[in-house]
Amino acid sequence: MAHSSTNTPAAKHVAGPVMPSESELVEFDHSAAGHQGISSNASGSLLIKPCTQAEIDFYESAKDHPLFQAHMPTFIGSLSQHEDQEAVKPLLQEAATTSTVTAAVPNNQDSVDNDNGNAAVADPTSTMPELVKRTSWKPSGGKKLSTGLAIVLENVTAGFKQPNILDVKLGARLWDDDAPQAKRRKLDEVSQRTTSGSLGFRVAGMKLWCGPETTAMVGDQTPKDNKHEDKQEQTQQDNLPNGSSSNNNSNNSPDEPESNVEYKRGYKSYTKLYGQSFTKDNVVDAFTTYLGGVRSDETTGKPVFRRKHAPLIAKRLIRELESIQYSLENEESRMYSASVLMVYEGDESALESALEEEEKERNGQTEDDDQDGRKEEKENEKAEEEEEEDDDDGDDIVPQKVHEVRLIDFAHASWTPGQGPDENALQGVRSLIGILKGLLDE
Repeated sequence: MAHSSTNTPAAKHVAGPVMPSESELVEFDHSAAGHQGISSNASGSLLIKPCTQAEIDFYESAKDHPLFQAHMPTFIGSLSQHEDQEAVKPLLQEAATTSTVTAAVPNNQDSVDNDNGNAAVADPTSTMPELVKRTSWKPSGGKKLSTGLAIVLENVTAGFKQPNILDVKLGARLWDDDAPQAKRRKLDEVSQRTTSGSLGFRVAGMKLWCGPETTAMVGDQTPKDNKHEDKQEQTQQDNLPNGSSSNNNSNNSPDEPESNVEYKRGYKSYTKLYGQSFTKDNVVDAFTTYLGGVRSDETTGKPVFRRKHAPLIAKRLIRELESIQYSLENEESRMYSASVLMVYEGDESALESALEEEEKERNGQTEDDDQDGRKEEKENEKAEEEEEEDDDDGDDIVPQKVHEVRLIDFAHASWTPGQGPDENALQGVRSLIGILKGLLDE
């Protein structure tokens, strides 16, 4: 397998990563937006994602934009085509068969967009990389991307016992300048009938930890189903504020709530139809659900969060989003169909433990410290020696996390000097901040 790696200044979450081999890869099971074909190394600290050359180029060039790079997953390296094509096949799955016309193009154009756009698609089984196949654009339907390329990234969900994940797609405009007209029309239609058009973002997917005994519950409802107020009192986790969406009936909502929610291994996974069913007036309900739902206060009758630490999580998400906003306002870039990935610890005991560890670190009272700090210094020296001796030992240890927020999915991203900030993405970020602040104010 041919691969390249890089060390970036923003590598603040994963130290000393090791490029995985094919035999170490396992299926990644925490993709909230339904992306297929993603693998991870055995420890789960790294992700291997099928990608385009454009996305690799964007990650590699991000080192020149440290303000922006700080909000990206750490870029470890890339896996590319090799004369031995069998080395790449385990990473990538063939896309659906389409009628094709073979054309010769330069090697630096052997990539497609993330939605199987009308660009050159490298055939991973070909021994002649200059020969590629061109396809007319068709919606991908979530199928695996097949370009012969993969990117190796820090796994943002590592360090959580049971991560609660929210993937929010940014922008009212979802297509880049190279998109064919058919794709533009399709994505414009999606934008116009969802919150992408009205708020500059759309919930692309959500995955919540509810415990190993999780079964279908009344609370897993689309806006259409939320009009049944008599059911709200039965909800175990996803109750909504009184009147928050009871009169907002989205025409896009499926007839049954179960069509938007899947139950597997203690998780509730909300499909893309869930996010598409919201309007600008009731999309706040998705974030209420993400933070664990609300209940009526016994004394005041006002809605309050069910989870003890939900206000803290919301404040941290806001702070991260404000930092992303600042970065975007001070960069000249464009990204289409990129997302904000939000993660927080869904296991209550693990969350408590992570918060306690944070407090200890703030107070300088970690278990490995003695009063004069000599023990910590010795342990650091020992750790450095072990790292030099064997890169495989200790490198994948990720501390317990409380939350993470990152920008992801840069298949259609570029730096655009002289064109000003990315207002398309900024609209969505500002809307997210406003919604979360509104939840805290209620």
